[in-house]
Order: sequence, then C-alpha cells, then structure tokens
Amino acid sequence: MLTFKEVQEDSFDEIWPMLKEAVQDADSYPYPPNIKKDDAKKLWFSIDSHVYIAYLNNVAVATRYIVPNKVGLGSHIANTGVVIDKKFRGQGLGKLMMEFGIKKAKELGFKAIQLNLVICTNTASIKICKEYGFKIIGTVPNAFYYKQEKYIDAHIMYLEL
Repeated sequence: MLTFKEVQEDSFDEIWPMLKEAVQDADSYPYPPNIKKDDAKKLWFSIDSHVYIAYLNNVAVATRYIVPNKVGLGSHIANTGVVIDKKFRGQGLGKLMMEFGIKKAKELGFKAIQLNLVICTNTASIKICKEYGFKIIGTVPNAFYYKQEKYIDAHIMYLEL
C-alpha cells in the first residue's frame, strides 16, 4: 500500500538518491546533472513548497513537490514535480502520484496546475497527464538540453481544478 507523508528539509536524505539519479540521466529534469546535494535541496524545498514522500512498505519510492507557480497574483496556480525511483517505475506509481498531486493541490486551495517543462520525449508522463485531463497549452522549442547532446522541445501543460 502506498502512503504519503509531507516532509521538511531534514528528510532530504530519503529524496536525494532518487532525485540525483533522475537529474543525472538528463532526460526529464532541468537541474544540472552534476548538481550538489545542498543545491538540489534548496530547489526541491523552495519557498512555499509542500514536499511529500511516497512510501511502499515503508520504503521511499517517490517524491513530489507542490508550489505556487508564481508569487502574488499568480499564486492560485500550482506547479508540481515528481520523481519516481527507477527501481519502482512501470508499476503504476505515476498514476498514483498524479492522483495524489491533484487531490493535494485542491486541498491546498489551488485553482489549477501548470506544468512548465514536460519534455516531449517523456511520453509516459505526457500520457498520464493527458489521462488526468491536462492539456498541452504550448510547446517551447528547444527548451531542454536532452542528455547534454541536443536541444528538444518541452510542453507546458495545464489542468483546471
């Protein structure tokens, strides 16, 4: 059974291994592949963030943050990101993390979710987003330096809550 826990910065040691692996792959997250742990922690736990860890049988298997997409008059729209430990991908956790993220964003009072950088090659994420009602509202050409080899497009996706 998957359980979720809101965490603070002192829990980053549980998040770091899966986040580090995701950014080192340089295929879905814009953080520098060689990012230092403390710098990654500052990004994951940015101002006004809500950070969660998903546990499967008491093992951390995924993490999600939810933050206002913009400050002030744009703060009613959430931005969110998720990382699933590679060892647990392909088991339906993406959908469970999406359901949790949408539910939690509503509980936090957000009116919508905007995903600012969904890499065009990340077909699994795009498929899940669309299944849950997200629409592609724009595509930014060459927005992501994929595997530090070539520039590829990224989508902006949006869901009204």
